[in-house]
Amino acid sequence: MPTSPASPSADTPDAALSAVDPTAEVAERIRYLDEVMAEIDAEVRRRRASGDLPAGLERELDELFLEFSPVGLQGRARLRETLSLVDGSAYIDIAVPTESNKAVGAYIKRVIRKALGWYMGFIVAQVVKFAWSVSRMLHVVVDHIEILEATVDANRSVDLPTALLPSAVPGSAWWAPAAVDALRSAPGRVVVGDCGDGSLVEALIAEGIDAYGVDPSDIALEPALMRGVDVRGEGVLHHLDVVATEALAGVALTGSVQWLRPIERERLIELLSTRLVVDGIVVLHSTSPESWAASTSPVVRDLAPGRPLHAETWAHLLVASGFSVSTVLAGGGDRSLAHVTAGSADADTLNAAIDTINARLLGVSEYLVVAVRVR
Repeated sequence: MPTSPASPSADTPDAALSAVDPTAEVAERIRYLDEVMAEIDAEVRRRRASGDLPAGLERELDELFLEFSPVGLQGRARLRETLSLVDGSAYIDIAVPTESNKAVGAYIKRVIRKALGWYMGFIVAQVVKFAWSVSRMLHVVVDHIEILEATVDANRSVDLPTALLPSAVPGSAWWAPAAVDALRSAPGRVVVGDCGDGSLVEALIAEGIDAYGVDPSDIALEPALMRGVDVRGEGVLHHLDVVATEALAGVALTGSVQWLRPIERERLIELLSTRLVVDGIVVLHSTSPESWAASTSPVVRDLAPGRPLHAETWAHLLVASGFSVSTVLAGGGDRSLAHVTAGSADADTLNAAIDTINARLLGVSEYLVVAVRVR
């Protein structure tokens, strides 16, 4: 085996080459490492052929390496690396070593191994069959996990930057009085999602309602915290997920409910139908899809994971999940175009076009849906 090359002195050819080309020393070290690895491989092959390496020793060393070495890989590579440890451990070797320092000891060991071989072989065959079945099942599971990860990664959307969202002041919004009126009859505690500065929470408390708020933006919550309002820094979905079943009597939703991903919207409806008591109240405020498209900044529109729904759609989803929709209010300003007078030329054609424009682009900009859980 070659010895490690000495550090070149200033007057050696290697030193002169390194001074001219900085990569020469690196190339030399790579060449040297290749030579060492080739000699190691040759030595392993020689010892295998001579029988110096006991049967199963290399497999045992591989297993020990996988078991105790730090796992440096991530993701799918880590799954596969760990699975290889399972595959390597699925086989059980019943060839018990019989070497001994005493001749009689080796003889006794061989007799015992031969006498119990048929018995152990029967048991081991069943254990190995089970181990390989489990290993095969784990391969199927890992294959499915990789497919699911690829699907999730392909459909992953960028999180909407919080800094681009408008500051929420729900307590001064047009729908706040209607929300307070609807929640006044709530038979217990009420949570306000995306509560912003906590103004709506304060309005509810002023009416004797046991209310608190949640919002994922710590900056938005600062005014509420300064005033001592009961607010928490977390998203409404995460909060509802940890709330006990039927622990709430009312939920007020605004803000992020407008751009939830479809799967998050389904999860929200499911949580509302389990976290609210029977007769619990949902108050949901949202911008209309037409107003969203016309008034929201292009960055928010492009990066938002979802889009607002129409009031009719929310009503349909709530009814399908055991709610009864009691109120649908329109507000936030009506940008509809007025009809032309009947005496004008082509008045019917123009009014039909105006109706189409109002329905698709203009109309009411916001709405409020109030629903009660009935089952």
